[in-house]
Amino acid sequence: MINLSEDILKLIEYAQHNGLLKEEDKIYAINKICDLLDEKNFKLIDISDFKMVGEPSALLDPLLNSANTKNLINPDTITRRDIFEAKIMDCLLPRPSELNHKFNSFKDTVVATDWYYNLSIKSNYIKTSRTSKNVIWKSKTKYGNLDMTINLSKPEKDPRDIIAAGNKTKSSHPQCLLCKENVGYNGASTNVGRTSHRIIPLNINNEEFYLQYSPYVYYNEHCIVLKKEHEPMNVTINTFKRLFDFVDQFPHYFLGSNAGLPIVGGSILSHEHYQGGRHSFPIERAKVLNSFIRENVTYEQLYWPLSVIRLSSKDKNQIIDHADKLFKFWENYSDKEAGIYAYTEDVPHNAITPIARKEDDLYIVDMTLRNNLTSEELPLGIFHPHPGHHHIKKENIGLIEVMGLAVLPARLNDEIPALKEALLNNKELTKYTHHQEWLKYLKSIYKNEDIDIFINDQITIKFMKCIEDSGVFKQTDEGIKQFNRFVKELSYV
Repeated sequence: MINLSEDILKLIEYAQHNGLLKEEDKIYAINKICDLLDEKNFKLIDISDFKMVGEPSALLDPLLNSANTKNLINPDTITRRDIFEAKIMDCLLPRPSELNHKFNSFKDTVVATDWYYNLSIKSNYIKTSRTSKNVIWKSKTKYGNLDMTINLSKPEKDPRDIIAAGNKTKSSHPQCLLCKENVGYNGASTNVGRTSHRIIPLNINNEEFYLQYSPYVYYNEHCIVLKKEHEPMNVTINTFKRLFDFVDQFPHYFLGSNAGLPIVGGSILSHEHYQGGRHSFPIERAKVLNSFIRENVTYEQLYWPLSVIRLSSKDKNQIIDHADKLFKFWENYSDKEAGIYAYTEDVPHNAITPIARKEDDLYIVDMTLRNNLTSEELPLGIFHPHPGHHHIKKENIGLIEVMGLAVLPARLNDEIPALKEALLNNKELTKYTHHQEWLKYLKSIYKNEDIDIFINDQITIKFMKCIEDSGVFKQTDEGIKQFNRFVKELSYV
């Protein structure tokens, strides 16, 4: 099995070259990988002609193929291969305590996060071979440019994995995909391999949190900050304290929280966590409609698809206090004319999506007003993408979309070429008929311009309408009047 020995040694060389593995740990790592692969005939051979690669996917494939032929990966799905791959990469990585020591040895947090992010890529926790396939563009709208992505990095579930997951016994270790117990976990109950997963302990607001990166990186250095305890999402004054403490420690990152209520919250409400990263979002460049100052805190009413009030101040305690007052005022605010009700019986409906950042010594938080009311006509949410747009996006509008970055479903990558062909050849759709009504509209406005730009712009308009639907005060004369009324009442609080 000389070829397999060569493949193992190439991966070892890659790990050493990229600082994952020290020379004194080389033999240990080789033996661990041989054990995983049930390889009993390993030989040290010359690989001096090996040309270094930027990421390890091509080096891992032969090892995964070998494992599959030995029935070590069963069934042979992307999910099962990912789980086995994580076990291989774990043999090459430092223990969590060593990694944490290294992270904390950097005096500059920019250098520390650069190192940790690079390790997450080099260890293939972030699979750039997949994230590089994401479809990305920008399109101009009345609110400015919006950032558009069709995310292809998250593999779709294989029916065989779904069946296997259904046959597994539910486990409380870990309780969810965000729990700290995922570090080194083999995916037995979650069906997601985290054997090579490493997280960084943080002290935020004198509480224990952990930093990790999203393996699907929806934007640059997309990080997740998760609470040590498995506790549900809940926006309180502590949320604002945590957000600003984090941006004090990591001023090159923003940090935001999804709302704590269903429909307007994110996809995981069961575990308190925040999302951040190093990216400039369209909302940062939004026009300001009105502004006023109270107690050294500037309030700005933004021209944005959703209803956003931006607070800024050089005084951290003041901005935390004002953010909390705004949140509590909104929590109990109703406007019958706007169709906004804070409660039905004892059920709360108003929530906030806060997003904090720091520019030099200025603290900033964008406070997005949310409401999760439903009706018979709109059972998924009144302030949620309406049914006419579900062929493009049906999922909840979370903090990433709030900031003007669309994360669109992977299915569109297959559907858009069919849509273009039907439009160019004046045909009907035989597949993907959920786009049929939209196709009729596109035919009525298409003027033989560049088809790619045209479709991208029209998808962007659809996304813009999705987030407009999610705004509690619409950007119409009536909606702006209602928003102004809210801001005026807020100014007296």
